[in-house]
Amino acid sequence: MKFEKILLYVEPKTAIDTISRFTINLARPNKARVFALSIILHPLQKIKTRIDEQAWKRLYEIEEDAFEAGVKISLLLEELDKMSRDNLTQKLIDLSRSYRVDLIIFASNAKININKLNSGITIPIFIVPPQSTNKSDIKNDSIQWEV
Repeated sequence: MKFEKILLYVEPKTAIDTISRFTINLARPNKARVFALSIILHPLQKIKTRIDEQAWKRLYEIEEDAFEAGVKISLLLEELDKMSRDNLTQKLIDLSRSYRVDLIIFASNAKININKLNSGITIPIFIVPPQSTNKSDIKNDSIQWEV
């Protein structure tokens, strides 16, 4: 199956190195565009800057990896007024339709309602097993993926 557009959803606790490398390695041979997405709770104005900065920093890490690999990437930061599994899942469904993505990738510890996601889309999803967030624990090309 060929993927032209991949939606990569990351949460604050997602191990960026692992999921970024996996997604980019999938996107590169397919010449796919990656849409790296982070969704945050609509913050109060006085803490908005800090929360936004943290989310953007994580997205920029993925962008850097994509540029180094020659993969096209778009960064998306979305806000929700109320954070819940159902709201988050509905946002993923809406964005996957809006951008007409061919695949959604996220970590297995993401706060997503899998049943709602499966009933709301007709594209494949790939759930990446969580890995260490410590860079020294992650070896470049030795991760074993189980499907």
